Amino acid sequence: MKKQIKLSKNNIIVFLLFLLYSFGLLYICTASSPRYATNPWNDANAFLTVGKAMANGLTVYKDIFEQKGPLLYLIHALACFISDTSFTGVYVMQSLSLCVTSFAAYKIASLYVGTGWSVASAVLTCFVTVNSACYYYGDSAEEFCLPFLMISIYYFCRYFKNTEQDLPKRSVFFLVGFFAGCVAMIKFTVIGFWFAWAAYISLYTLFAKKDFKKAVINALVFLGGMVAAIAPWIVYFAVKGGLRDFIYTYFILNATAYPMTEKLSFFARLWKPIYIIGTNLVTSPAVLVFSVLGMTAFLFTNIFTEKKLFSRLSVPFVCCLGIYIIYFGIRSYSYYLLPLSAFTVFSFISVFFVAGKLIKGKAEKIVSAVVCAVLIVASVICGNYLNVCSTDLPRKGESTIQSEAVRYIKSHNSDGIILNYGCLDTGIYLAADQLPVFRHFEKQNLLYEKYSENVDEQNRYINEHLADFVVTVIKPEETVEDIYEKNPSLKTDYNIVICKDFSFSNQNIFKSDYTRTFYLFELKGN
Repeated sequence: MKKQIKLSKNNIIVFLLFLLYSFGLLYICTASSPRYATNPWNDANAFLTVGKAMANGLTVYKDIFEQKGPLLYLIHALACFISDTSFTGVYVMQSLSLCVTSFAAYKIASLYVGTGWSVASAVLTCFVTVNSACYYYGDSAEEFCLPFLMISIYYFCRYFKNTEQDLPKRSVFFLVGFFAGCVAMIKFTVIGFWFAWAAYISLYTLFAKKDFKKAVINALVFLGGMVAAIAPWIVYFAVKGGLRDFIYTYFILNATAYPMTEKLSFFARLWKPIYIIGTNLVTSPAVLVFSVLGMTAFLFTNIFTEKKLFSRLSVPFVCCLGIYIIYFGIRSYSYYLLPLSAFTVFSFISVFFVAGKLIKGKAEKIVSAVVCAVLIVASVICGNYLNVCSTDLPRKGESTIQSEAVRYIKSHNSDGIILNYGCLDTGIYLAADQLPVFRHFEKQNLLYEKYSENVDEQNRYINEHLADFVVTVIKPEETVEDIYEKNPSLKTDYNIVICKDFSFSNQNIFKSDYTRTFYLFELKGN
């Protein structure tokens, strides 16, 4: 009993340590931090805009059109209760998410190495994660899936370390299934990791344990956990009168209306995701190296599992199948790789496992404690010089293109209605502290022939002069004439009041700047 109480106290201390570390590390490494003027990423701005709308009583999909899962918007709605005029609340939610992720990484490592080395493994995992190209400016849907993934990996590892023990309890299958349901309500393409998790244990139970009944029951319990996570959303949207919009937008449109590559043969269709994964991994070398080394160590050493091949293939199977399913849609976004960073923990565990063998007794505890302290401090300091946010973004209080546009809007028509046109959320709603009036407040990356309403409604808002100010962002190869071609009313009925180039960076070994041009149009006669 005393030992259990001691272990519990130890876990609390470690959790609090990671809580402080997460807030400190992300103060440097996410653009949502109060350190920076704003998060420039259009996805992050869209999430916060929808979250703010949700916090103010609007129904996602029905009243405001976006395509990620409702749980992601709920997270941002909660962030708005902390601050609805900045990303500070999102920074808090990200920090809490990273804290749980790091603590789960620590629990995984504690299956194989001592407390000090386990903390060090988790610290390095978090450092690699938030400083990789796939983390980008922070606040991706994948980022909020990481805690669920890391905890699920922990239960997986705990069992395959020694399969002679009993199978995980049904409560574990229910919990992991619940996590799968939560992830499905954040971004359903990430759910492949959990189906791989459940399928692998079920196959092992069926063929190695030869227990068909238990395999079926555990699979049903897993699915029951998923239902428990999804059912409240079904009720919520039914009550709000938005169930049809939820199903059509989140599931049908996401599955059918995204741009696809040319028609591919069956084998090319299977091969293409692997090629895309490879090209993206090259831009995130730390994630590439440490995930590959970690999976190699899992396969070929005695550190993580018993000698059974099925056990050694367990985590690499979940890792590879999960990331393959993410890219099966053949869309090449670097932030899709972020879940892979969870598997880098096994590289660091391997290193510290060897260190623990070389250093024994009291010396090991002292050395591991010193290594932890050094890594915690060094990772925060290094982030200040390595992270794209720290090196490129304007600090709080400095001018941004959004703040410049809002100054003009406030001085000329403080109640003017704003529209993002032909682009994703530019951050103008946040800067202006304005809720979107329009359901289609931004243009989604959807095929027009599959879903024309998004573009048609945006054009209607302009043609009928419903928007007082129109914001759009174009690429270097485009000109203002391309904008006018999309909607001639912008040329005849609106004036350009701001036209300004701005740039943003990608965070990888081939670091480069991307230039865009920001336009603010004002309705004539305002």
